[in-house]
Amino acid sequence: MLDLATMKLFFALLTVVANIAVIGYIGVALGSRRSLRLREIRNQIEDVLRGYELWFGAAVAGFATLGSLYLSETANLIPCTLCWYQRIAMYPLALILAIAAFRREGMIRIYANVIAAVGAAIAAYHYLIQWFPNLEGTSCTTSVPCTAFYFRVWDFISIPYMALSAFLLVLVLMVVLRRNESAPT
Repeated sequence: MLDLATMKLFFALLTVVANIAVIGYIGVALGSRRSLRLREIRNQIEDVLRGYELWFGAAVAGFATLGSLYLSETANLIPCTLCWYQRIAMYPLALILAIAAFRREGMIRIYANVIAAVGAAIAAYHYLIQWFPNLEGTSCTTSVPCTAFYFRVWDFISIPYMALSAFLLVLVLMVVLRRNESAPT
């Protein structure tokens, strides 16, 4: 069995890959409004993902789900209240995206966007109060405070940051799905 230090590094690397994908796509998409070359790159990215957006979204949410289960069930880290709210968003997202991918039901993106946006908002708030504990309301308990860092990798990646990265990547994949569905074939 892999130890917690190895798994933290693995999760952090996945988070960085997700961040690069999100920032890269957003940067290319914004730049494509003025640059023909960036428009071509955006189209190439979307062509590569065509037909696999839901599968990748399901994989992202599935890995996030398995990661959270590893942290609580194997590493014995007790989830705080906000972690539970993020799980409430992530777990069904993994299931509905997998079912939609199997059935090729792209309209699920409407529901996936809502769930991922809510999850991202909770994760962003959770990450924010980890850095600025005075902003916390009364959502968490003293026995498992939401402001505590179970770990920080490279001094910025924490569990809520990992969740935020996964939710944002799912949202980007749903944008690509929308664009691919509306693009002429």
